Amino acid sequence: MPAVGKAGFSLIEVLVAVALFSLAALALSAGAVTVIRATATSEHFTLATILAQDKLEELHAQTAPLSGNTDIPQPGFTRAWTVTPDSPQDGVSQIDVTVSWTDYQSHAVTLTTVVNE
Repeated sequence: MPAVGKAGFSLIEVLVAVALFSLAALALSAGAVTVIRATATSEHFTLATILAQDKLEELHAQTAPLSGNTDIPQPGFTRAWTVTPDSPQDGVSQIDVTVSWTDYQSHAVTLTTVVNE
């Protein structure tokens, strides 16, 4: 005799619901990883730009003859700068500062300015 008015879920319905929930959770976790990676990359780009700008300002304020060099301003970051005299015209020097780092791939930020000699 069938049970009249009994409510409940069958095993198949529960398995389908768990499978759908698992797929949704997997998609959300993949999205979270992407967001975390993009946030870290953005933070590194911002820091690299600040480090390059600091070096440009330091070189611009320097009264001694300018020359290129490299340093490590913070762990994980390498900063290199070059000074090209009489470029783009006579009487000015072009300064290029490149800050590079590697997280899951290599990145670099380059800032360029000119100063009177």
